[in-house]
Formats: sequence, C-alpha cells, structure tokens
Amino acid sequence: MSVDSSDLDGLASDFRKIPALMVPKLKGVVAKSALNTKKLMQADVKKSKHFKQLARAITYDIRVMEFFGDGVIEAEIGPSHTGGFGGDSGGGSQTGGSAASLAGIAYYGTSKPGGGTVRNPEDAMLEEAPNFYEYAFKATEGLL
Repeated sequence: MSVDSSDLDGLASDFRKIPALMVPKLKGVVAKSALNTKKLMQADVKKSKHFKQLARAITYDIRVMEFFGDGVIEAEIGPSHTGGFGGDSGGGSQTGGSAASLAGIAYYGTSKPGGGTVRNPEDAMLEEAPNFYEYAFKATEGLL
C-alpha cells in the first residue's frame, strides 16, 4: 500500500519558510515600538525639573539573532552610557557622569531624599504593548 504525501510535504515546506518571512516584517514592528517607547520615555523625563537633560541620552538599539533556526528580534531602549550631555553623541566619558548613572537616580532615587521622580521605564513599555501587538498582527497577517 502506498500513500501520496506530497501535499503534506508541501505544507511542511511552507511552514518551514514562515520564520524567514516573519523576521523582516517583525523587525520593522519592533523598531516602530522601540521608537514609540523611546519617545514616551523622553516625554516622561522632559517633565522633570531636575532630569530633563536626560532625554537626549535616551536611545534604542535593535538586534536580530538566530538560534537553531528561530529568529530573535530584540530592542534595548534607555539612556546610553556614552552620550547625551554637552551635545556629544559619540563615545567617551562625559562631564557630570554617565547618563546611565543619572537615569538610575531619576527613576529609582537614592538612599537619601531626592530622585525617583520620573515614571518607571517599564510603564512606557507597557503603554506601547497594545500597539506592538496590533502592528505584529497586521504585519504577519496571511503568513499562515
């Protein structure tokens, strides 16, 4: 007895192609949400009397990696360790300490009174999450 499995073989082949098709589409989605989150974080910092200069140091970086055939797209959003003060966007140390150190005080405060007055960055991410899901759904619609 023989079975014709050519249709199943074709379907399996189509399913294996989906990750490669999704990565470019979802990279744009991650980039758009990272930009939106960055803008929310900058707006939060700009509201602060003492930490508004930190807004220029908030950046984002997108990385695309592959592990065992699975695509991973991630965004890192937040104050850069190497820029934002004095108009210098390049590397190297900046006068007045690193932006990341200032960010820690702005977001979480210190053991002494002061700081901790800027909304937690996680809140900006959670605010952007519904948009991310909507963008991702639209970008991948029709792939299955």
